[in-house]
Amino acid sequence: MSTSSYTPSIALSPCPTVVDLSINPSSADGEQQLKAVGSDSDLKKQATLPPSSASSGQRAPKREISTTRKALLLMVFCMAQFLDAFNNSSLFPPLPTIGKTFDMSEAEQQWMFSAYALTFSSFLLLSGRISDISSPKWTFITGLSIVSVMSLILGFLPNKIALIVVRALQGIGAALTIPSSLSLLVWTFPDPKSQSRAIATFSGMSAIGIVLGLLIGAAFTTQVSWQWCFWFVTCIGVPTLLASLFLIPGGIRNETDSIQGGEDASSVEAATASKKTSRGGVDFIGVSFLTSAMILFVFGLTSGPTAGWGTAQVWAPFVLSLVLLAGFLYWETRMPESDAALPPSMWFYPNFGVLFGLAILPFGWWIANFLSFTELWQSSYGLSSLETAVRFLPLVIPTGIVITLLAVFPPTNDPKRAIMVGFVLMIVSTAILPFARGLENYWRLLFPAWILGSTGDALLIVYCSVALFRTTPENRSGLTGSVLNSGLQLGVVISTAAVTGITSSVNARMPGDAFNGVSASFWFIFGWTVLEAVMVTVLYREKKEGRVQADVEQGMATPTAVATPVEKDVITSV
Repeated sequence: MSTSSYTPSIALSPCPTVVDLSINPSSADGEQQLKAVGSDSDLKKQATLPPSSASSGQRAPKREISTTRKALLLMVFCMAQFLDAFNNSSLFPPLPTIGKTFDMSEAEQQWMFSAYALTFSSFLLLSGRISDISSPKWTFITGLSIVSVMSLILGFLPNKIALIVVRALQGIGAALTIPSSLSLLVWTFPDPKSQSRAIATFSGMSAIGIVLGLLIGAAFTTQVSWQWCFWFVTCIGVPTLLASLFLIPGGIRNETDSIQGGEDASSVEAATASKKTSRGGVDFIGVSFLTSAMILFVFGLTSGPTAGWGTAQVWAPFVLSLVLLAGFLYWETRMPESDAALPPSMWFYPNFGVLFGLAILPFGWWIANFLSFTELWQSSYGLSSLETAVRFLPLVIPTGIVITLLAVFPPTNDPKRAIMVGFVLMIVSTAILPFARGLENYWRLLFPAWILGSTGDALLIVYCSVALFRTTPENRSGLTGSVLNSGLQLGVVISTAAVTGITSSVNARMPGDAFNGVSASFWFIFGWTVLEAVMVTVLYREKKEGRVQADVEQGMATPTAVATPVEKDVITSV
């Protein structure tokens, strides 16, 4: 073939819907066509880019992770959620023993939970921000290391002050693991369906951790020693830590995934540097405002049952927390969006505020049941720690079934419908609980009430999590996870303070039957549940955009590719 007859075929666009045209560079027409679309080298560079990166607004494909590795990563992330739940529930059985060992009053025993809750809820937002602007892998590993080391130390401490302080440090470690694990989970499972299943599995580990914590904590307390309730966390945390070092990819969050096609190496590097810079920094002043406000608010709630709700020890922290919260909100409006600890725009995402309010209920409902019946059965009815733990199984078995079903079958595209079903089950359940007086009513009233309530509670946790991550962008997954878990933890604090305060005050006025206070506290939980159901019914607005994407995935709609202006010019000239 002679040189004059040779016509190389140059791909004008990587888009498969545009036909590649034959251009002869040696001809006059060919030179004009090449000038219209760029030089030969530029075209070759563009042709080597992935198809999805050619059109602006689309992302290049992320690094592929094998199915086996994804399953192992999900196990690692779920273990962080399990350990967080286990850290609290495993302390219920040995708490009386720990109190006697260190001569702790009831208020000091409550601080074994409050110290953890204070630091956990206060540092969640900071850890979520760190996960979003830095490496979530190393944030997760750092948090898991702190939890494992502090748990080991807790079993050797000689006094109650040191025990409470180290519990607070343990809460900081847990706060680092939860948002970062959620951030890693969202990036590991980008497909909406698989992501929803992964979040459902992750959320369900809380219930499993709570009940296994009760059972294992009771077994250790009665058969070995209470110190193993802490050391068991280290035994699980260290292997999980080692697995995360090898399984979590260093580049799981691809910095160049939004860079557009047609850029040379220097442009790619510049875009990458620009993207890293655009993530902003840590808003230490804003975080200080919010952390101080949350600590004072939680301190006021936890002090109420012991100090009295009308004392300055309760109201002074409340007032100061409101002042600091107002200062935080004002400061955030003055900060650039990329630097703000909690960008004000987060609250304008569809249903974000409603879902945060919803997140306060599920863990609060659970902890109300555990606190009320643990104290009642062991102190008033004389059941052992192990007998008490076994009777709590109806609170976790339905949750396991719900999580399994949601992990196997695709979740619904209408989270509100599933959430409302959960509310109906919880309202019916909570209406029964105030009448479950005495052990003779366990199978007749309490058992079915817990089956219904636990199923509904699981639906709320799963679909609140799924809906919250759907409404926020992927690059804010760490911050979204911290906000979600702040709501869940806030529910624990509110429920603990309310149930403890109501039960003690009612039993003081109506002595003789300890169930009187339990019954009154569950009427409070019933009103709380109904109020949340009304809020979701009125304020939650279901999004409709997802239906188009579902149609595309099922082949009912075909996306149309549009040629770029350069491609249109070439086609017209030819």
